[in-house]
Amino acid sequence: MEFLKQFMIFSGLNDEEFKQIEQIAAKRTYQPRMFVFMEGEEREAVFFIKSGLVKAFKIDEDGNEQVISILQNGDMFPHVGFFDLSPYPATAEAVQETELIVIRIADFNELLMKFPEMTIKVMQIMGKKILDLQERIQGFISKDVQHRLTHVLMKLAAEHGIPQEKGVYISLPITNQDFANMVGTSRETINRTLNELKKKNLLTADRSGIFIHDTDWLNGCN
Repeated sequence: MEFLKQFMIFSGLNDEEFKQIEQIAAKRTYQPRMFVFMEGEEREAVFFIKSGLVKAFKIDEDGNEQVISILQNGDMFPHVGFFDLSPYPATAEAVQETELIVIRIADFNELLMKFPEMTIKVMQIMGKKILDLQERIQGFISKDVQHRLTHVLMKLAAEHGIPQEKGVYISLPITNQDFANMVGTSRETINRTLNELKKKNLLTADRSGIFIHDTDWLNGCN
């Protein structure tokens, strides 16, 4: 269970406690476009990404997909809701072949009851995610499409970027439609905005990822 030891909620646990976690953990593999769970389904498990990518999204009243986050190796989801039985707040879909470590909510909550320090760490994660959501909402309300897009790029670079000599590479297979969903606009508008950024030599993009040439520009858009 060395993989799980990297997660904040498990830090500080001794070997005996990890043996108990090992007893309730299972491994599942998902192929691209397979759903891990659907929005509104009964919440039954916590998932830890060992490899691959998972997209979390919601469907708005008009039937449009609103991407909440792109999750990768080392991420845990859902981030909140360990202490109640509310349904899954969004749909989670594998973007590529993905291997997950799965712990059922009922078993996980029993561990939280036994080890109060785990409860404290989960609450810390919840607090961070709330702050991230507040920041994202503020960005959507107050900024235009280009600023919202650069805000998304900055977040992706911070969470998934690979620093290189002349910039940072975001190794995620995100489509323009995915960007449109995350920013809250149309694919056509994202196409135009990305083309403008490419013409300024600020970034290049293909199906495998995005290379940010000018990180100073990106950081200045915060």
